[in-house]
Amino acid sequence: MYYTASRPRRGTDLTDAKETFMMRKSIAIILCLCLTAALLTGCGGGSIQQYEGDEEQAAATDAPEETDAPEETDVPEETDVPEETDVPEETDEPEETDEPEETDEPEVTDEPTPSPKPGLGYAAYDPDEVVMTYNGREATWREYYYWLNYYAGYMQYMAAMGMPFSGWDGSDFNEEMDNATLVRTTAAEGLFQYRAVETLAEQEGLSLDEEDEARLQEAFEQAVDSYGDGDGTCTDEEIAAYEEYIDGQFMDRELLDNMSRVSLLLDKLFTALYGEDGANVSDADVLAYADELGLLACKHILLMTIDPETGEPLSEEELAEKKAKADELYERLSAAQDDPEALEALFDELMNAHSEDTGLAYNPDGYQFVSGVMVPVFEQTTAALEEYGLSEPVQSDYGYHIILRLPVDPDGVYTDSSGSSSSLRTAAGNEKLYELLEATTEEAEIVWRGDFENIDIAEIFGE
Repeated sequence: MYYTASRPRRGTDLTDAKETFMMRKSIAIILCLCLTAALLTGCGGGSIQQYEGDEEQAAATDAPEETDAPEETDVPEETDVPEETDVPEETDEPEETDEPEETDEPEVTDEPTPSPKPGLGYAAYDPDEVVMTYNGREATWREYYYWLNYYAGYMQYMAAMGMPFSGWDGSDFNEEMDNATLVRTTAAEGLFQYRAVETLAEQEGLSLDEEDEARLQEAFEQAVDSYGDGDGTCTDEEIAAYEEYIDGQFMDRELLDNMSRVSLLLDKLFTALYGEDGANVSDADVLAYADELGLLACKHILLMTIDPETGEPLSEEELAEKKAKADELYERLSAAQDDPEALEALFDELMNAHSEDTGLAYNPDGYQFVSGVMVPVFEQTTAALEEYGLSEPVQSDYGYHIILRLPVDPDGVYTDSSGSSSSLRTAAGNEKLYELLEATTEEAEIVWRGDFENIDIAEIFGE
């Protein structure tokens, strides 16, 4: 495979999983809306997302499953977060899980690491009890617990996968705060950002129309039918069964509907502020965002030194032929180095005629990527070149590469650290919107009721 895998969901690299959880606070709104959509539709995807999205914002292009371009660094498949699971009923023993496969990542002790144990849980308060207000907009215990349970459950999942969990007072996932504070902080962030979307939408005069409500109803009925017999008809019996199911996820129909409405509002807000798919974000802002990402752009010609079917090295004679051909192509290209336009035109001609990168059909304009996506020699060679700089043939485990460094294309796609390909302009717009949501929350009047702001996580979920 060419790209690194995605953010941790199921089988996961422990180091990346830890980094992912530490990122959760900064991308809470993306996560919240993605999870809402997943619960509503019974499948992946979300509304507006910074890293990957579906029909509503992302204009992302799926990376090919297989390609012979410089392969990713060895990171196991990652996903957003494990699927929602109920916190287990009271027990003195952590829930048994399969042992994770061995990895070269952080060493895990032989002794099983303790997982958070359930305490009072959802029953600690009335579901409709108000825990806080955000500019007068209320949040209830039902919604707050949904996110508290989600993040506590994530810690439990990672402990079961082998990551040390030293209790709620430990700092296993974030050096700047203990585990209990991290759960409270990330859960509160979800509450805040939902209400920030509502606040901004109101300021922009945005609301859902009849067509939007019809879309939501249709999506709900499809989810209900899929949960039921899948015959294309949503019955009262299936609705009752589905509502019982979401109740088990610490939701009710009202909360689910509200989260879904906010998701659509966010979509409308994005389009109103930044245009469809971020079309109104300026090139300067897109390139500034790319610079923050440390984005690299290039094209390459690959002459493979392994058998694409077996992965075995070619014979000595075949290897010598590949090297000679790579040197010949480089000599032809180097003669045009003084004219960037002519160089790229010739590079395209030779690339299309000779490159053995099976990903070329999916990436005819080259690759834009962040650090860690390509094999090190490919990334390092690209980074060392100036724009329109040409590399001599460099060898990776997959073959000889001739690399042409390019300027970043604001209208192109890029591959992020999760291996997902996304529209760069849309991603820049998402970043601007996230910053606006943060600023809105900083200015908001947030009033916590009782001691919910500092709720005792150990009392809720157990030691």
